[in-house]
Amino acid sequence: MKMYRAFLFLVLLLNAAFIQAAGEPLKVILHINDGYKMTHLYNSVQNIRKELGKDIDIKVVVNGKAVTRLLKSNTKNAEIVQSILNKNVSIELCHSAMLNNRVDKNLLIEGLVVLETDGNVAVLNYQRQGYIYIKM
Repeated sequence: MKMYRAFLFLVLLLNAAFIQAAGEPLKVILHINDGYKMTHLYNSVQNIRKELGKDIDIKVVVNGKAVTRLLKSNTKNAEIVQSILNKNVSIELCHSAMLNNRVDKNLLIEGLVVLETDGNVAVLNYQRQGYIYIKM
């Protein structure tokens, strides 16, 4: 697993170098559908910011059961989410997952955005816009 993460990070760095060499700003989409990986998500955001700078556009798309872990009542995840948002990262939730899991948007942690489209479609659209995809 450590080798996989190291390889993934190396690919990200190489892509960053290629894109920056081409004059394009680096854009990253982090995709999470497991609400128990919030600490991993935070660490990834922190590492990307530390290694590649604050000018990188980072977006997080959340779908599946993970949307159920982003309620205000979940104080541990609320702290993690606020820390991620404070790093100038957008966290966007799949509207289909919200409906399927009966999550009321009024109960969500402040600062989250509910997508008008399906989360997977959003990921595809971001990739078309030049975002590098990383699965959490």
